[in-house]
Parts: sequence; structure tokens; C-alpha cells
Amino acid sequence: MKKSWLLLFFMVLMCGCSNQAKEEPVEASVDQEATSKLTQEKQLVERQLYEKLSEAVETLGYTYDMQTFAENEYNRGVLYSELVDFDNDGVHEVYAFMKGTDYPVSAYTHRNKDNYIQEIWTGNANGESAILSFSSEVDQLVCSACDMNVSLVKGQDGRTFIKMFSNQTSQGITVDKTWIYAKEPNNSAMELAITGFTIDNNEGAIDYILNGKETDQATYDTAFTPYAGEERSILISNFSEKKYGFDYTSPASNVGKVLAALAPSVNSIVGQEELLEKNKREEIIKALDEFSTTRRIHHHASEVVQFLVLDVIQKYNLDHEYSDMGEMVFDGATVKAKYKETFGVDLDIENMNFPSRESQSIIAYEAGEFYIYPTGFYFDAIDRHFQDVYKVRDDLYYVTILDNEFNNTEYSLSKDTNITAEEMFAKDIAGWPKEARIWLKPEIQRYAVVKYMDGAPKVQYMGAQNLTDQQIEAF
Repeated sequence: MKKSWLLLFFMVLMCGCSNQAKEEPVEASVDQEATSKLTQEKQLVERQLYEKLSEAVETLGYTYDMQTFAENEYNRGVLYSELVDFDNDGVHEVYAFMKGTDYPVSAYTHRNKDNYIQEIWTGNANGESAILSFSSEVDQLVCSACDMNVSLVKGQDGRTFIKMFSNQTSQGITVDKTWIYAKEPNNSAMELAITGFTIDNNEGAIDYILNGKETDQATYDTAFTPYAGEERSILISNFSEKKYGFDYTSPASNVGKVLAALAPSVNSIVGQEELLEKNKREEIIKALDEFSTTRRIHHHASEVVQFLVLDVIQKYNLDHEYSDMGEMVFDGATVKAKYKETFGVDLDIENMNFPSRESQSIIAYEAGEFYIYPTGFYFDAIDRHFQDVYKVRDDLYYVTILDNEFNNTEYSLSKDTNITAEEMFAKDIAGWPKEARIWLKPEIQRYAVVKYMDGAPKVQYMGAQNLTDQQIEAF
């Protein structure tokens, strides 16, 4: 009897253990689903942030190494970026500081300004694109004569604020104004949280204005207390002498690190097993090497196609005549045929919005003919390194590229001698003198798509933007 009871007890115990073992995977499955969802949302957000930052790099480029605020007056490009959790919700936003241009090169109009631009993008886990949370033109926020300082402040509540501070003295009266922008976790916009200014007049008395209303010093100071904290300067201005508060030794390297941190979220191709067929790899690299001085190839972007047409005309030295206005005139059918032969795609002139002759653009299209003003072009020399080749399909390959760009013409002029880019790139960049480094843009990451058409490799895309799986497959 005792033996049977023990057996029954053992069976019940085993049954209990068995049931418990069956229940645990259910809980684990719920946790795995939640973790998987968070991972997918994180990848989506990072992919969206990558898109916005890489678009700025694609259209504006980078400024040269070691260029000061004053030296960058006539340059354009992204100077600085970092991932910041502005609203302390555990998800980063991307902050970027750049020198814009008044020539419309970007689809985002706030970047098309001949001024310094700062912007913040917030990923949208429920949508297709990141949201512009904040943008501003730094110099024109108050007036060009003001000293404008910009910094990121780590607040007491874990959020990070944008702080702008201007100082202006005129006829013995000093006005100090402060703006604080903050972001709430449930709000995509970075909003003005508080603003105030003090007026130190000739009599030595100080007036305090908080959010447009006069107040006393104690109330003024107390209102700004929640927004105090550790500051990291972006722009420092002192008596109209402006300088960067971040390390501007190499903007391309700095911003490149942020892009590299976000890039793994973009596609599932880069980082997988690379192409091992040596002959095929060499054939693909040779096709790309035909465009060793090219930065962008995109057959659906009109501003890029216009330059590609110029490249094709120049590369193959197509026959032309001259117009009464001194323009070189090229037969449109001949150009289209050569474009198709070069890239394997049709030149869709009608949908590319080529300028008319009245615009007096460098290149124009009218009545079946291309009109080009005979002018020279100069671009920085490229030291191109092909990294990895990835097989997407039997006819489609994705390539990663690392470029160093150098303005050897300006460097030669500064040394009053003819120094070629090849001479400089033969040396270790780390050992270059400063007077050469200020004309360098190192380690620019680019990508390319090569498609086989009728057995021949044709370049379909080249640019600074890492493409998504869907974008690559579309080729």
C-alpha cells in the first residue's frame, strides 16, 4: 500500500512538473514577441533617421577637415551629428548641424539656405518616415550682429534641451536673450519651452522679461532652473567671433560614425557573405571604375541625370555644332543612344525637367537637342577604395565603397607648386600636414548597384545613401 502511494505521489509530482514545463514556453513566447516587436520598431526608427541624415550628406556633402567657422563661409556640407534622446523616452533622435546653400539641392527646403542650419528628426514607429521635430537658421534667428551661442543641455529630468543664447550691446545697453526648446515623449515637435531676456541699461539697472512679460530676478531665475544642466556647445560666439563647440577635425569621420551606427537597420545585404567569385568581382569593379570621378548615379533624379548627360557627352566626345549664342549643340537622339549604351537604361528626357535655353543653365534641352555652354568643371580628386561586393540576384550586385576626396588645386596654389592628388594619396593621410588636411574629406561611405544587362555589367546607382532591400530589389 505504501509503495502504491509513493508511486501515485511520484506520478502527480511528475505531472505537475510537466504542466509547469508546458506553461513556461507560453510566457517566454509572449516575451519573445514583445522583444521582437521592440527590435522591429527600433530598426524602423533607425532606418528612418538614417534616411534623413544620409540625404543631407548626399545633397550637401561634407565640409573639409579642420575648417574653422570663418573658413567655411563659402562652403556647404554637414559638419556635425549625434544621436540624442531629447525626450528621455529611451529612443534616440538624430541631431545635425550643417552649412546650407541657397541653391535648391535638397528636397527639404529648410536646408536650401546659405546659412548654418540645425535640425532634429524623430523616428515614427507607426509611419513610413521620420518627422522633422526642429529646424532653425542659427545666424538669422535674431540678427547677424548678435553673438549667438547654441548648446545641448542635459536637464535634471533626463531630457536634453536646445539652448540658444544671444548677446548684443549697443550704445551702452546690453541685451542677453535665452531660448530653451524642449521635447515631450508624446510630442514629435521640439517646442519653445521658455524664453527670456535681460536689459542692462546705462544706469546699471537690469530689467527682466520672461515669456514677454516683465518680472523680477528671483522669478526669472527660478523659471530657468529646470532647464539648467551640463552643456555641450555647438556654436560659440563672442563679440562676433564665432567658432564651433564640437570637434571639427574631420566632419566626414564624425558624421560617418553616426551613419555607420544607423546603417545596419537599412538592409539585410551589407554585412552578409560577400561575393567569392573572383572573376565576377573584378568585372563588377571594372564597370564601376569607369566612373572613378563620379559621386552620384541615380537615373530617376533629374539633378543627377543632368550631370550624367554631361559626363556621357564629355567621356565619349560626342559630335556637336555651335549655335549663334555660342552654345555647343548635341543631337538628342545621339545622346540618348549613348546614355542607353553606357547605363543600360533609357534617358527619360521628358520627365527629367531639363532647363530651357531661356534659363541660361549650363545644360538645356529644347526641340530634340541639348545645348551646353562650353565651360570647364572642377571637382575634388577621388581616392576610391572598393570594399565588398554582395550578390543580390544572379544579375544584381551591391557594392560598398570608401572614398577620400582632396582639393589638390587649392593645395597646390597655397604651396605655389604643382602637387598632384596621386602624389598626396600615395602618402599616409595621417601624416599629411595641416595645410593639406584642410582640403581633405576622408572616408566617405558610398554604395553602388550593378546590374547585368545582356551579359554586361551596368551601373544603376551610386551614392552616399545605403539603399533598403526593397530599393535594391527594384532594380
